[in-house]
Amino acid sequence: QLFYFRHLIFDKIPYFSPSEIDFSIPLFLWMASISCIILGLFTRFSSVINYLFSIVFLSTISSYEYHMFYAYMGVNFLLMFVNTYQVFSFDRLRVKLKYSNSRILYNPSRKASVLNYYILILVAIGFVYFDSIFFKLASPLWLKGLGVWLPASLPHFTHINTSILLNLKWLILFLGYLTFVFETTFIFTFYKNKWRLPLQIVGIGLHLGILICFPIPWFALGVMSIYILMIPHKYISRIRQLFNFNHQITFYYDEECPLCIRAKIIISHLDFFNIVAFKGVQTYGFNEIKFKNISREELLDNIYSITKNGEILVGVNAYRFILLRIPLLFLVGLVMYIPPFSIVARSVYSRIALNRNTERCSEDNCGYAPPNIPQEVDGIKILKSFSVKDLKIRAISLSVIILLFFQLNVTYHSLLINNIKESIGFSETNFAAKVNIPSKAIYKLSSIFFGITSHAVFMDAHMNDYNHIVAVQVLLPNGDKQFIPLIDENGHPGYYNYSFNWVKYTFRVNSPNIDHSLLSSGLRDFSAFWLHKNNLENYDVKFNILVKKVDSPKKWTHDFLNIQIKKPWIDAGYIIWKNKNYTAHIKDIERL
Repeated sequence: QLFYFRHLIFDKIPYFSPSEIDFSIPLFLWMASISCIILGLFTRFSSVINYLFSIVFLSTISSYEYHMFYAYMGVNFLLMFVNTYQVFSFDRLRVKLKYSNSRILYNPSRKASVLNYYILILVAIGFVYFDSIFFKLASPLWLKGLGVWLPASLPHFTHINTSILLNLKWLILFLGYLTFVFETTFIFTFYKNKWRLPLQIVGIGLHLGILICFPIPWFALGVMSIYILMIPHKYISRIRQLFNFNHQITFYYDEECPLCIRAKIIISHLDFFNIVAFKGVQTYGFNEIKFKNISREELLDNIYSITKNGEILVGVNAYRFILLRIPLLFLVGLVMYIPPFSIVARSVYSRIALNRNTERCSEDNCGYAPPNIPQEVDGIKILKSFSVKDLKIRAISLSVIILLFFQLNVTYHSLLINNIKESIGFSETNFAAKVNIPSKAIYKLSSIFFGITSHAVFMDAHMNDYNHIVAVQVLLPNGDKQFIPLIDENGHPGYYNYSFNWVKYTFRVNSPNIDHSLLSSGLRDFSAFWLHKNNLENYDVKFNILVKKVDSPKKWTHDFLNIQIKKPWIDAGYIIWKNKNYTAHIKDIERL
């Protein structure tokens, strides 16, 4: 989404007055680093690059600032340290290949500390909920149980009509108070085994509701992805067993051949579904009854496999059968069936086989030197009774304490605490003024680099007196009229108006109290972007500005959303692009 809207975000005027920096290449590099993290390739380096790009594109952004960006920052910081490479990563495969030989198959430990799970959940979810409560406790809206109902009942806050649920008052009040209780207790219970599954079900359910109702999908999906870390390990094992299929092919390999050993290691590492069984030719192949008419030399020089149905596959046919059934290598296997790639594959395999026929590669004649197995460092003593493992535990504990301090400092500036400070007169004291100077500096530091910030989401101030929806209707050169995808004819956000764009358009271009200068410049940018995407930037185009006046209720009202959707659109002026110059003629919307 950042890449698609890069000109809207970074240009002075999208496409009409481009940014001095082309952000395409940095965004491509960022996506490449994220792809490496997904694959577990060069994980540490990639996670550092990902974090640096996150600082540039997320932490320092202002008018497109988005609540989920802070969760990304916290997670991306932690990804530099947690063991994301421990099990299925390509880095683990590289280590296997580096330290294995025909005598030893090096298999690094698959175990990872539970701290790798807990720290991500704590920072990305626990801190968010904890801080959020200190705003909700000072919110009349949430204290009345309407914190879920009101935002879901405003057309410009939702992308779907869920009136059938909103009209059930008991359900809405239940969900509002459930959210309240859930967020209050989460940070104190998420690490306890008996609570993890119930919390996960409630949490995913609430964020699934956000995904369905609100135009902030990355927030909903992002938090739901973190909840995956709370799945109890026994359930993960059971899920894995569901995909642990019976072997579909037995692959016979030369046990003395370094190249064959590597092929076995690579395939077995990527074989998530347990498709392939590996057997050594020397141990099993010579005694296999189906190979009785094949000489020992041929079994050693070529690759032979037997499928579950008893079919013998030789050479490239065996490889492409296997690759077609391994998800990550499916496309490679598919291509190997299609000319001319199938011809190339056979040619490459024949060259390798020809070389092996001439002088079969083994550790003795291929110049292979067995590596030294890496030493386990956790047990190394630093002091008499202090090991590397003890040092790691101390460092992790200190880091958690520092992060917790950052969150408490942020919460010190929450709405509830500020109200308490004002009520007792603390805010006016010299001590409070002195505390605020370092506290605000730490706040800024924690927000930029660790994503630890205030979480005042869907609060009263966001919706009180927000009584207007601004839509843009283009007059096309052929005479047709069309809503551009900011706000549709019902008042719901269009596809331009999601995630950080929704925050930008709803609370910065617009707001409860409209700044007509910001409104004009915002409409200029969105309309310019639309013109380019529709190949109309060289035309003179007029856009009508339409306003739907909506209510701002203080209590639950039956069928409120439908009532707002049915309200009429009012003419609020127009904007024009002529000879690539922009002019705005927008009425005083608050007086309409």
